[in-house]
Amino acid sequence: MNIIPRFGKNVKFGLFNLTKKYTTPSTTPSNPPPTNPSVTPSFNSNIKYPLTNTRKILCVWAKRYPSLKDVPDHVTPEVWNKVRSIVRIKVANYTMFFIILGCIAMIITGKRARDRGETIMQRNLDWHQKYSEGKEDIKNIGVFGK
Repeated sequence: MNIIPRFGKNVKFGLFNLTKKYTTPSTTPSNPPPTNPSVTPSFNSNIKYPLTNTRKILCVWAKRYPSLKDVPDHVTPEVWNKVRSIVRIKVANYTMFFIILGCIAMIITGKRARDRGETIMQRNLDWHQKYSEGKEDIKNIGVFGK
C-alpha cells in the first residue's frame, strides 16, 4: 500500500527533482536593460476600460472624481487599478471597524445578561424543569419540530 499515492507522479513531473543543479546568477546580467529614457513602456496605455454605473460610483467614493457627472465613460488601467486599491482599503477598514463595534456590543450585552442571571446553565435547568413537569408542548419538540 502506497502511503503517499501521488509521490511517483511528483517525482516524474519534477516537483521533487533531486538531481537539478542549482547555480547562483552572475553579478552582471548578460543582457543589461536599456537606459534610453525615450523607450515606451511594454504595456499599451491607449487601452481604456469602460465603466458601469457601479464602477463610476466607486470612482467617486475613492475621490478620484468630484461627482458622477465628472466621471468619464472610459478610464485607463492605471486609474482603475488605483481606484480598486483605494476601495479595497476602505472596505477593509470599515469591516474592521464594524467587527470591533460588534465585539464591544457582544461584551456589553453578555455582561448585562450575566447581571440579570441569564446563563446557559440557568436556561438548561429551566428547560429540564418544564420538561419534567410534563407540559405537552415541550415534550412534543424533537429533532424535527412539533
